[in-house]
Amino acid sequence: MTPSPFLLPSSLFPLAESLSAAILLHRGEQILFANRAMSRLTGHSPETLARMHYRELFPAHVHERLRQCSEMAPREAQPFSRCETLICTRDKEQRWVELMINRELIAGTPTTICSLIDVTERKRAEAAQQQTQQLLTQIIDGDPVPTLVINAHQVVTHWNHACEQALGIPAARMVGTRRPWVAFYDVERPILADLIVSGQVEDIMQFYGDKKIRRSPHVEGAYEAEDFFPQLGDSGRWLHFTAAPLKNALGEVIGAIETLQDITERKFAEMALLRMHADLEAKVAQRTDQLQQAKASLEQDIERRERAEEELLKRYAELTELNCRLHDTQQQLVQSEKMASIGQLAAGVAHEINNPIGYVNSNIRSLKTYVGQLLSVMDSYEAREASLPPEDRAAIASAKEAADFQFLREDIHQLISESEEGTERVRKIVQDLRDFSRSESTQDWQAADLHQGLDSTLNVASNEIKYRAEVVREYGPLPRVDCLPSQLNQVFMNLFVNAAHAMPEGQRGTITVRTGMEGGDKVWIEVADNGSGIPQAVIDRIFDPFFTTKPVGKGTGLGLSLSYGIVQKHNGKISVSSTPGAGTTFRITLPVQHQDPAGAPP
Repeated sequence: MTPSPFLLPSSLFPLAESLSAAILLHRGEQILFANRAMSRLTGHSPETLARMHYRELFPAHVHERLRQCSEMAPREAQPFSRCETLICTRDKEQRWVELMINRELIAGTPTTICSLIDVTERKRAEAAQQQTQQLLTQIIDGDPVPTLVINAHQVVTHWNHACEQALGIPAARMVGTRRPWVAFYDVERPILADLIVSGQVEDIMQFYGDKKIRRSPHVEGAYEAEDFFPQLGDSGRWLHFTAAPLKNALGEVIGAIETLQDITERKFAEMALLRMHADLEAKVAQRTDQLQQAKASLEQDIERRERAEEELLKRYAELTELNCRLHDTQQQLVQSEKMASIGQLAAGVAHEINNPIGYVNSNIRSLKTYVGQLLSVMDSYEAREASLPPEDRAAIASAKEAADFQFLREDIHQLISESEEGTERVRKIVQDLRDFSRSESTQDWQAADLHQGLDSTLNVASNEIKYRAEVVREYGPLPRVDCLPSQLNQVFMNLFVNAAHAMPEGQRGTITVRTGMEGGDKVWIEVADNGSGIPQAVIDRIFDPFFTTKPVGKGTGLGLSLSYGIVQKHNGKISVSSTPGAGTTFRITLPVQHQDPAGAPP
């Protein structure tokens, strides 16, 4: 704003603009001049300020205070009036300013000169400090722990209600004094908070030792102490003190806070405990003599018992070894009996079926020949049918139509072919039964084709599988393996039947049989299904004898146990992995060449 020449001398105009304080001149509340600092403070441009009245810059509720400040006559000691008030910016923000008002004659006319300094941040800091002080006072007064606070001059600033009740001295007598010691001692002496403020704690600790004063293990720079005060209460009290320094933002100690805790009951309990401890030591000494005498007698008894236990352990080890042998023998006996029964049954069934199948198959082949010859005769008759009298041809045609001769001629070959296929299938099943049981061979180790054993076992178990699952064969190249074929077939049978039974009711699944080589001296066989799986909680028990996951009456629990024993007998391994709801996979690993217990090939 460019001042009128009669308002502000041109020499003073640059000076007013260079000041950091906001400068404003007005007459009768009409603003005559405002420097750039005033424009920055209010947010109004100099042109806008020139059109405003003085009071428009201030909230309505401070106008009366402005009037009183303006009417104060300047005095010689203070040629201006000063007050703190609020001013409104262009953005409707209210800021605190320190307002100094003076009246001067400019160009012969009384003019009001206002200087404004923004003190908003200071006022906010003061308000925050006051709020913090009030909050601290509320926290200390509301604390149920007796607490007192002194400042850097060792003057008591806080003495809370808990402190009044514990020590019997009201806060009014203590706050503002430097005599907190009167609550504890008969003569003047510093309390723990005084020592922290004065910085003399280290000297006092050396004098009293660690029994009286010690550093707090919980708060840095804090100290603890405890002592007995006979003047407190009817028979004196034990008090525990904790004092910590109060520091400002620069880390300077500006006071200390001290808390008290009545530990009289704890101390009395400790004393009673010490007395009990002394009595107990006396009794322990008495009992020790008695125990020494009993000890000698007990040592003799222990020696006798140890000899008896050694003998018992020896007998127990012998019985355990015998029990293991008996268990192995029992398993082998069960397996042998089972395999013998299966072999006898399979051999008997094969023998009984072979005879009728033999002559049925022979009769079908003869029937096929006879039918061919009959049809040849019929062809000869048909070739000469044209030479017969018309009435004979009509009778023959009627007979052919009644018997559907053309259909019979075409269908009879298909019936005979299906009968041959059926008898061949029965013959294959009988052969697989014989291969499965190996009833015609001894139980000696022999080199066998595992794929043939798998196929024959699948054929025998087809009745259990075909209604529940599809079988997928993923065979890899395998050499002939030294084994007991009938026993391995029993293992395969157990795994196939279990896989079929694992399929959820009403759902048809898939059983995948895989084979392959492991290294150059081992083969592996996997039987995987996508059935209901085995719960993880019981998967470690599935090879235990008599353990089964099937319903009562549906399984004996011996199948996998016997299979485990057979695989172990072949120096192989059988393992299982399963995911509930996704399926189970059994994996058998066998050596290609069998070794006897001594480790040499048979």
